[in-house]
Amino acid sequence: MARIQRRRNNAGSSLEMAQFIDAGVNKIKKRIRDIERLLKKKGDILPDTVIVEKERTLEALKIELENAHLQQKIKQNAKKYHMIKFFERKKAMRKYKKAAKAIEDDSDNKEKQAELLKTKIDLCYVVNFPKSEKYIALYPSNENEDNTEDTTTKEKSDIKKKYIYDLIIKQFQDNTLPVSFKSILEGKKLDKQHNGIRLEADREEDEKEEQEYSSSERKTKASNGAEAEEEEDDFFE
Repeated sequence: MARIQRRRNNAGSSLEMAQFIDAGVNKIKKRIRDIERLLKKKGDILPDTVIVEKERTLEALKIELENAHLQQKIKQNAKKYHMIKFFERKKAMRKYKKAAKAIEDDSDNKEKQAELLKTKIDLCYVVNFPKSEKYIALYPSNENEDNTEDTTTKEKSDIKKKYIYDLIIKQFQDNTLPVSFKSILEGKKLDKQHNGIRLEADREEDEKEEQEYSSSERKTKASNGAEAEEEEDDFFE
């Protein structure tokens, strides 16, 4: 989500885009079709400045459409996994309190230290799990397991669970979690504008998009500079 928000700020700054920020999927799709139809039918007669403006708006609308789809998915997941995340958070909190109490009189016990750390990571996992992803339970039971999953699907789920759990550990150690352990103990959760931890695939895409955007901006500035220089030459002829 943070990725799309940043791209939105870069690409969607026109007045025309204001009415499409956080708009519905259908409204955005219709405007995309309208602009594409306009460019296809009249692209050869429209001024270059208009074409550039419409192309930028089109790019921004596609980003906003991606954002709208993501928001739609987040809402669906929130409804689908609300109960399981609620119970897992309560269970993780109980485990943490039990581990914290157990270590009070035996603070040098390595096993108890490891167990306490694990309960902290578990809590951070439940709270910071990406909203846009299918939630993978920490404490699966017959009630919340999908019994229709085949072996291959379960293996993929286990791999993804470990991947996300390892990311939680790393960000816990770096103190870069969206919601820190301390904040979790204070009752805080992810706010509506945050999707949770960012997966590495999203991070790589961020970097690629940033490079593409920078390259596009340089080309646009160079083009504008050349046009301005040409106009200045015409003026003095």
